[in-house]
Amino acid sequence: MRKIIQRTFLMTTLTALLTIPLVSTNMTISAAGYKLLPKPEWTYHVPSDTTTQIHSKNNYYTGRVVFPIVSELTNLETAYTFLYKTARSAGKSKAVNSILAIDDKTGKQKWIHDSPMRYNSFDLDEEGNVYYYDEVMSGNKKVYKLIALDSNNKQRWVKTFKEHFQFNILEDGRIAVVTFTKDTSVITIYNQEGKQLIKTEFPGHMRHIQGNYVGLINSNAPRSTTTIDIYSISTGKKVVTAVQPQDHVNIVHADFEVLSGGTVIVPIYDAKTKVETLHGYKSNGEEKWTRRLPKPAQDAVYGTTYAHGMYDSIYVSLGNNYLIQEKNKLSLYNTNNQLIATKTFDDLPAQGLLQQLNDYSIVFGATDKSQAWYDSTKPEPKKAVYYILDSRTLKVKNTLELDDALFHQADIRFHDENTFYIHMGETITKYVLK
Repeated sequence: MRKIIQRTFLMTTLTALLTIPLVSTNMTISAAGYKLLPKPEWTYHVPSDTTTQIHSKNNYYTGRVVFPIVSELTNLETAYTFLYKTARSAGKSKAVNSILAIDDKTGKQKWIHDSPMRYNSFDLDEEGNVYYYDEVMSGNKKVYKLIALDSNNKQRWVKTFKEHFQFNILEDGRIAVVTFTKDTSVITIYNQEGKQLIKTEFPGHMRHIQGNYVGLINSNAPRSTTTIDIYSISTGKKVVTAVQPQDHVNIVHADFEVLSGGTVIVPIYDAKTKVETLHGYKSNGEEKWTRRLPKPAQDAVYGTTYAHGMYDSIYVSLGNNYLIQEKNKLSLYNTNNQLIATKTFDDLPAQGLLQQLNDYSIVFGATDKSQAWYDSTKPEPKKAVYYILDSRTLKVKNTLELDDALFHQADIRFHDENTFYIHMGETITKYVLK
């Protein structure tokens, strides 16, 4: 009799263990954190006839570049953002784009540097190093420069090129400079000190670069397709070929993303079925898995001085995992396509917007959009809900829920799980959740 009881107990225990979920199952989340806006740490007022500017390189699908960029180097704590103004001379208007540096401890202006170009030629890495593009005459010829600045607006180094180039700041702080010939792209990688690390020529024109990989258009492929060859920059070897429909340009996602463990994930669109499928590849090009992506719908995110498009369903890489946003539901998967966690945010007052931070955090939240963005001279109190989540588990780290927010959705930018800034066009205010 004892053996039967013991066996029954063991079977019951085993059954119970097997029914414990291996992932955090779908949960509906509601806010229960900070209900009031904390006292400001400081407020900075921009110069007259100037406004804070959305960064044109901040494509929504990357979800990474959120301004201000804040450097936390000891004694050099600086918040950087962009300014825009229209200057008038001889009856003509001229757009002036600038970068603004603010002492992040005091909120005092450190300096403003105007772009030498008519457009915004600046970019920054996540540590606050500033880079910009310039064109100057050398004798009777034009040359093109990449210039690096330090936190005191002093020139750190300059690279000069004979032809036009574009540059990208990679996630690890390296700088990729791309020059083009008729049929090739030459990629030169520099470290933050300006030392050249790699210089490699690839067939085709570059479409996307991330980490150690670059995607290029294969001009020799059939014209009925858009064929993107993805290469390892360090080895120069082709890893994956992605075949898309003719003239395909993905306005929602990047052409590919790379997980920190080396898995390359590529969204492939089927023009016949109108279905987009995410493919995961090993670093040797072997396909690991596929997952169907939700169909994105266009929405809009409002700011005090502007509105711009966004999409309600995207995917992004998060370290060695990837995240799929489907409206106000987030699902986190690991490098082997296994579900880690999924959460639904039913209490958001509008379509949620994703922000990626640097402290293993993401922010997902929204501000009510019943008041039009262009009618903000007298802001109306509105509901705002923001969740700060652990990007590795989707566990809630902090929440901010306001019933009387006087800002729009695109005005609030988080730096870490406790620190955020609100841009109101003419002011920038720093807050800390304590």
